[in-house]
Amino acid sequence: MPSIRLGDLLVKAKVVSESQLKAALQEQQKWGGRLGEILVRMSLVTEDMLVKALSKQLNVPAVNLEAVQGVPAHVRAKIPQDIARDLVALPLQLRDEGRTLVVAMAEPQNLKQLDTLRSVSRCKVVPQIAGRQAIARAFARFYDGTGDVDDVEGSFKLVDSQGHTIIKSAEEIAKRKATKESIPAQRTASLADVPAPSAAPTGKTPTQMLKAIEDAQRKEVGALKAMVELLIEKGVFTRDEYLAKVKR
Repeated sequence: MPSIRLGDLLVKAKVVSESQLKAALQEQQKWGGRLGEILVRMSLVTEDMLVKALSKQLNVPAVNLEAVQGVPAHVRAKIPQDIARDLVALPLQLRDEGRTLVVAMAEPQNLKQLDTLRSVSRCKVVPQIAGRQAIARAFARFYDGTGDVDDVEGSFKLVDSQGHTIIKSAEEIAKRKATKESIPAQRTASLADVPAPSAAPTGKTPTQMLKAIEDAQRKEVGALKAMVELLIEKGVFTRDEYLAKVKR
């Protein structure tokens, strides 16, 4: 029996209405991307709701990463940090005397990603599903074992629906801010009219910083889409030409 489509599943569970699903599908048709992430971006569902629905649709168990207190170093070492970040995957547990690795993934249905994880870990991989931002927060808490949450979260990139990086690291932003603050007072006065690079909010926790970046990302994506729609309406290029360009 074929699995029920995500949109139909969410409507059946009364998480979204037919009209909300239609709006999200129109957004998907215009810009591409995954339906679930579009629904979250439009604030029609929360990430937690999406994970529960995908868990049911894909028949993959969901994992609450907030309840995970830590991951042993020998488990983290099974997947190099760069690969874990790129695949949005977090190793959680070794089973069967080290032969089986349990991994939290944002895309447990992605066979290519599963093959990569099996190859680098040399283990049988058992996927569990978690949201992208939940994985980012857990990654920040304990992935590299340094205990420096700011550094880990700052190195966790945010990507769009095509997998392209669209937000630079918070760590890099913080370094730029620190450099600016080190300039003597008499010199900083002459820079008053120069726009400063956007910096991570000060006095906030890493989770709050990540939330602020997510909000900024949503606003920037909305502005970009509005601009592209205007250019399409003016006949500068067609929607098909635009989509073909961004999918290269």
